Amino acid sequence: MSNEVVKGNSGQEDAELIGLFLQGKEEAFNRLVFKHKEKIYFLALRVLGNHHDAEEASQEAFIKAYKALRKLKERKYFFTWLYRITFNVCMTRKKAARFTEPLDSAAELRDSSAGQGEESVEKDQLKKAVKEMMCALPRQQRAVFVMRIYDEMKFEEIAQATGLTTGGAKANFFNAVQKIKKGMRTKYEL
Repeated sequence: MSNEVVKGNSGQEDAELIGLFLQGKEEAFNRLVFKHKEKIYFLALRVLGNHHDAEEASQEAFIKAYKALRKLKERKYFFTWLYRITFNVCMTRKKAARFTEPLDSAAELRDSSAGQGEESVEKDQLKKAVKEMMCALPRQQRAVFVMRIYDEMKFEEIAQATGLTTGGAKANFFNAVQKIKKGMRTKYEL
């Protein structure tokens, strides 16, 4: 099957895999899952705060995507669509369970270079403070901030994933950054 998909643009590759899936080639969806599972898992982890819930939410999001894939009109935006499904699944789970745990940063999980020195302790304290400030943000601002900073999404992609306009995504990001800066200044008396 790998010969049937043209490499290059990720959105184009997704669209071609979806086309193959809709032609009855189930393994094409497996390739989509394999391609995007890490990013989807880390999104769920940041929103839900623990491995078990993130795993379950990721699986639920992929199942929902599988069932609704025929309805997706813009196939090249599959990842953005999947991201939105995942975010909605996570928010539904948070509301249902009334989670109070802080968000875990995927960057913390990926950072295996944590040393024992004073600089490392300061870095850990700074990460913890930023995470606390993120938790204090309104849901929409926190979502936009996470997508922009941790997932390095463009504002247009964020707008599609959240249902905001591009300007609304930019405004939410700006406000989130300002609130985090203000919180950091207050906390560290800068």
